Amino acid sequence: MTGIDGKKTPDMSPQERLDPLQRDVYLKVVYSQDRRPPGRYGGQLAAHLRDTVYEHTGTLLDIGCGRGDMLRGFAEAGFDVAGLDISPDVVSYCDPLEARIADLELEPLPYPSGSFEFVFSKSVIEHMRNPMPMLEAAYDALQPGGTAVIMTPSWVHHARGPFFLDYTHVTPFTAPSLDDAMRFAGFENINVIHFRQLPFLWKYPSLFVPVWMFSKLPLPYEPMYQMAVKWPFWFNKLIRFSKEAMLLGVGHKPL
Repeated sequence: MTGIDGKKTPDMSPQERLDPLQRDVYLKVVYSQDRRPPGRYGGQLAAHLRDTVYEHTGTLLDIGCGRGDMLRGFAEAGFDVAGLDISPDVVSYCDPLEARIADLELEPLPYPSGSFEFVFSKSVIEHMRNPMPMLEAAYDALQPGGTAVIMTPSWVHHARGPFFLDYTHVTPFTAPSLDDAMRFAGFENINVIHFRQLPFLWKYPSLFVPVWMFSKLPLPYEPMYQMAVKWPFWFNKLIRFSKEAMLLGVGHKPL
């Protein structure tokens, strides 16, 4: 193979031509122990959703389970869990919990219709050029009366740059567009909110106004900015997640 400069470039194997999401390299780089060390967040979010959205435990499918942080969190919260991910290493990452490899943009759901009471998916649909097959698979996976939670970065809060910290992000969402997409897939009684990933706010929602005011301060933070002086980890997290809100969409499969 010859490049535009006329020099011979090394031929790539079919595996090397795959999108990083389809190779083990994505989780190893973006979700490495150094960049995103495991913490308590998965368990905290799972317990919060159990108590406020799902309202009880049961069978749950995590679509895009990655290295298994949320899958383990839901298992600790009392759910009977299974996971799906495009990464070829998902089975080893999530062991001993059940996880399967699937590309829902191209492949059917690898479970019978109506296998789960709950579906969860976080930070997945923004990686898909056509998210509809995945949302339709989420709908199909649910039992009648089941509940799905779809989380994705809010374009309103990420448009100035944070969305493209991950170059594999290709499809941004706003609250109205996520609402529409979930309706197109068949979900009913949909509610989409802006959601900040700060567990103390879930417990004390009256603190929202101070956090919102804090988010307006022009404070740099990692990984968005290169900082000569690094904040303490907790303070950098407070800056980042006061600014970078998620969308949390809840939809139901009719009885």
